[in-house]
Amino acid sequence: MHLPKVGATYVQERLGIAAVQTYAARRQQIWRETGTGDVGVDGNLEFVNPEGFATSRIVAVQVKSGPSYFANPSDRGWKFYPEAKHRSYWESFPLPVLLVLHDPNSNISYWADVRQVLRSPGSAEKAFIEVSAHNILENTEAVALFETAGAQDQPFIEDLDGVLAKLLTTRSKEASFPLSHFDLFTHGLTNICRSICYGMDIVCNAVEYNLHAAGAPYGMGMGDTEHRFAFDFVKFMLAQGLAQIDYADCLIDWVDRQMQPHFVAPLTSRGRALVSLIHTEEARLVVEGKLPEGAGLHVAQEGFLAMVPESYFRRFPRIRAFQDAVDEIGPNPAQ
Repeated sequence: MHLPKVGATYVQERLGIAAVQTYAARRQQIWRETGTGDVGVDGNLEFVNPEGFATSRIVAVQVKSGPSYFANPSDRGWKFYPEAKHRSYWESFPLPVLLVLHDPNSNISYWADVRQVLRSPGSAEKAFIEVSAHNILENTEAVALFETAGAQDQPFIEDLDGVLAKLLTTRSKEASFPLSHFDLFTHGLTNICRSICYGMDIVCNAVEYNLHAAGAPYGMGMGDTEHRFAFDFVKFMLAQGLAQIDYADCLIDWVDRQMQPHFVAPLTSRGRALVSLIHTEEARLVVEGKLPEGAGLHVAQEGFLAMVPESYFRRFPRIRAFQDAVDEIGPNPAQ
């Protein structure tokens, strides 16, 4: 009798998938395996917070299982050489993509955020993706897997009054850096209060005004502590679901370039409700005589955004000359 034989490749693949599924079950996360059309991801994980709520923070997962994936050691782990089609697919994927290498002999899995690697200027040009031996899946807290998806290790405040109170009371303790997270939220509102802008210009303008208003005899001081305080505001907005922030892109600035990110992000319906709550509280304080009339000004009101002409105006002639030159000689044949 002749029967079909199950190959070793199939067994190894299923061991890898099973390892991810087991991790999800033990960490109380949601695993959804791709049933059909697997062309670059085997499934996805959804972050379930410590309170047991599904958060819609999702990452895609590609599993590679077998000894061959550990044949190219690096200084910190192993080199994984993706095909060109997978590099492009993962880099442009709308969700973070985790690569999981599973060793069926030791039953240990290792992971890397490949979309983040492929989008980061410092590593995108390398032919390989390094998977660290320290990134053992079984030992990784769930929130760490979802970092670039925006998951934050802080409690969700259900009551918007509590969110507003937290913004108001979260203040820098440094005298030369008088700033609250409420400053950053209200100073950053733009696009008819449908979006929020964040960047060093927002931070510096708020701090310098507060120093001036307090009559401080010194200027702004900003070191690592102050930078972290400002960036914590970005994390807070994500944790409270106030804005649709591309946190993966923020981390390229914050981690790779060691600078504050700059972005304009749409407010969520919850963020817009917070704006309305600030309007309500402002009106109450005016009625009670604790705040003067604003004469058309409001605490939560849009600010206009524009590029600084001095930073690019001098390039206008060169931009035009470049286009004229291309028109004259035609496009590069190599392209």
